[in-house]
Amino acid sequence: MIHAIIVRDPAIFNLIIAQTEAKKVSLPNLSYQVFSHGNIRIIGEYTISIERVLVSINEEFNPDTVFFLSESLPVSDEKQAGDIVLPNVFFQKNPEIETREMNEITEKNLSWMPLFLEHYPLQGDYNFETFGLSVGGIHVSGVWNEKIEDFRIRLRLVYENDTFDTELYAFVETGKSLSIIGKIYPVSYIATEDRDVTARNLWSIIGFIIGSIDPDVISEEDGWEEEKEEEEWIDGSIEK
Repeated sequence: MIHAIIVRDPAIFNLIIAQTEAKKVSLPNLSYQVFSHGNIRIIGEYTISIERVLVSINEEFNPDTVFFLSESLPVSDEKQAGDIVLPNVFFQKNPEIETREMNEITEKNLSWMPLFLEHYPLQGDYNFETFGLSVGGIHVSGVWNEKIEDFRIRLRLVYENDTFDTELYAFVETGKSLSIIGKIYPVSYIATEDRDVTARNLWSIIGFIIGSIDPDVISEEDGWEEEKEEEEWIDGSIEK
């Protein structure tokens, strides 16, 4: 089985490569970098849209699963810096929420049809404190309008969403158009200056997710790094 991991943030991409000691794959005709670690392909530094990246990866590697790690902004009060979320409902932001009066958007008539993912092995809205992970939730993609002070409130009134980014909706939409929606896993992680998400956190989450899909994948033969006896998680606590 081949698993592809697309990392949007260059710093996280480089940290994961350094931690796993993944080796660069020479593919000069592609508009992104590929590093190999066992049966994992780590993809980053792309200069094209996420839609084109996913199409290319599907053609080049025909992976069994494709993860996309995208830094997101928290919208729900329940989501905080350091959280890692696997949403299962996705909306594209309707620009009209920025121009309508507040009493109009409370009618929730501005949300376009969502995309759904129903294949998570642990479906629902569960919190896995050990992993700093929650599975399930609503995500919206678009451009955050910093000029509107109540923009976050507007999003909550229309979508009741948890997280917000620029590309996850396009990733899911492309997966659906390629008929591989059962293979894709969008991952929303929330990072800020005072509480950053590290490659180790993300790598642990990915290992947990892949292990849930196919426990036989995470084995010594696959070259997956074993967890150390003590691990520092997102909240700074030590897991033994």
